Amino acid sequence: MLKVRLLILVAFVFASFSSFAQIQGVFGLKFGANSSKTVQEGVTPYISRLKTSFHLGGIYRLRYKRFVAQPELLFSLKGGSFKRLGANPQVIRNNYNYLSVPLMLGWVPTEGVVLQAGPEFSYALNTPSTNGPGKRNDTGIAVGVHYDFLDMAEKFSLNLRYIYGLNNISNSPIVEYRNRTFQVSIVYNFYKKGK
Repeated sequence: MLKVRLLILVAFVFASFSSFAQIQGVFGLKFGANSSKTVQEGVTPYISRLKTSFHLGGIYRLRYKRFVAQPELLFSLKGGSFKRLGANPQVIRNNYNYLSVPLMLGWVPTEGVVLQAGPEFSYALNTPSTNGPGKRNDTGIAVGVHYDFLDMAEKFSLNLRYIYGLNNISNSPIVEYRNRTFQVSIVYNFYKKGK
């Protein structure tokens, strides 16, 4: 059901932007690093530790004047580890493998810079497993900035993004887990800007 909703939403975004005659579109490959952690609620005090991993996938950027829509399809590794404090300290490591669909909307304040925000829908590929999320579906809010390099590196872009997970991905009745992720990405654009 989630896949159907995602496809409908992506199709709606494409259809909305395709109605403009002056629209510009470009495909791109995206890859980069994740710095993520799992935030807990409902348990004894703990120390959260970051997990460094990666993401990769494709994007399609649509631009009309100063407005940008950028649907993406990414494979992204998230999770983190934490040490529970107390009488019986315990270290727990979470490894979440997601297929993610960010649907970013953007504004161009100055040429080469795009301020972005939008939802990210994720589906866990490693559930059920020992260290995987307890629930397959996760939804987050993503905000960031996209920077287009100029001159010799005009086909490359830099993307910085923070993703705030909204869903409780734990299946435990006594503890809640939520994702927090910072991404640094390089995008290779297949077409020259302005075409």
